[in-house]
Amino acid sequence: MTKERSDTLSLLKADLNKNRLAEAVQLLADLHPADIADLFEALDEHEKKKLFRELDIDTASEVIAELSEFSQDQILADLPHQRLGEIVDELDSDDAADLLASVPKEVVEEVLASIDVEDSREVRRLLAYDEETAGGIMQAELLAVPQEATIADTIKHVREHGKDLEGLANIFVINSRKQVVGQLSLRRLILSDPGDIVAEVMDTSVRPIPVDMDQEDVARIFQKYDIISAAVVDSDDNLVGRITIDDILDIVEEEISEDVLRMAGTHEDELNYGDQIWKISRYRLPWLITNLFGGLLTGYLLWLFKVTLADAIVLITFVPVITAMGGNVGIQSSTITVRGLATGDIDLHRLGRTIFKEVRVGLLMALACGLTIGIAAELWHHNPALGFTVGCAMAGAIVVASLMGTLVPIGFKQLGIDPAVASGPFVTTANDITGILIYLSTSTAFLKYIVR
Repeated sequence: MTKERSDTLSLLKADLNKNRLAEAVQLLADLHPADIADLFEALDEHEKKKLFRELDIDTASEVIAELSEFSQDQILADLPHQRLGEIVDELDSDDAADLLASVPKEVVEEVLASIDVEDSREVRRLLAYDEETAGGIMQAELLAVPQEATIADTIKHVREHGKDLEGLANIFVINSRKQVVGQLSLRRLILSDPGDIVAEVMDTSVRPIPVDMDQEDVARIFQKYDIISAAVVDSDDNLVGRITIDDILDIVEEEISEDVLRMAGTHEDELNYGDQIWKISRYRLPWLITNLFGGLLTGYLLWLFKVTLADAIVLITFVPVITAMGGNVGIQSSTITVRGLATGDIDLHRLGRTIFKEVRVGLLMALACGLTIGIAAELWHHNPALGFTVGCAMAGAIVVASLMGTLVPIGFKQLGIDPAVASGPFVTTANDITGILIYLSTSTAFLKYIVR
């Protein structure tokens, strides 16, 4: 937090506590909506509601679109439906749909009935799409011209209808059946002669995005083709909306946060629940309980091999390093695999190449770590057989951990489960179990050489 923001927040809280609401609103007068939203996130629930009630409709609509879902829910909890309707009427269709997605259906109906009929129809249409598809992130506001129009006609159309359209980068070109046939950037529009026909100068290289495409795939298309705006079409190729780069940036941040949190065995919603410890615990506990049972299974394996351990108690000294190294290697492999699946760098149709690479990397790491711990064991306990046993077990555990860290996320992906789940607790626990099993089985096989 910068000193300027900290000072503003202190003044804001002081004004709210003393009910100097006009002064509190004045503090926000020259700030960008995103900065105002940032201050809102630092307030408690009561302060958020009190301050939001004092904002004018224009500011309120801009600020609420920037707030987290948690803060939105807090403010909407007792916001009068009439004021909510006024705010929704000011929002872009995609922001309006996102805001109403968490509101009870009866309230949604009341709000949509109170706004402009055309706006209401657009928001209803967006609410019908899955929120993680192109339809769920697109906005209905756009500019489109027929392919037979001239550049002069298009410029006139932009001037007449583009004043309230934010993020205008492309004008979409449609045929007589309202199907997208190309797009025209503002740059090309400005540089073309007024008499040119749009169909002759439009860009046809960027394909429109299907309305049911997953948002991660949409983000990859934007990244691959370096585009800042794209048309969204239905199954008949009819233009139904557009997606802009600001939507994609939100998706990328959302997906990265989701993967990181799931790799840690928790959920992205945890960030929205503030100090609601019961809800946070509900997200964390399932994988912790899974790890608990995994740890118990590891302990049971140690019990099964109690005879081996009793005859060569020195083996106990290497249990921590075997499990730790297996877990570390598994996390490395699974993290790379999950990221590769997310970015498209790992092709499910060419898995052999990925698996072969991990086998070679695993073998190289196994050789290096196995030799290192084997030499350390011999120097420490002056027992060459022990060094050989521990080294072989370490090498085997690392190879298995490397393969498991690669194959488990891929298997989850094939089953339709988010592969990020596999990167944290699941792989770590599984590798602890397999590492112990490999170590104690190898030790049992060479026990007569270890015990002298």
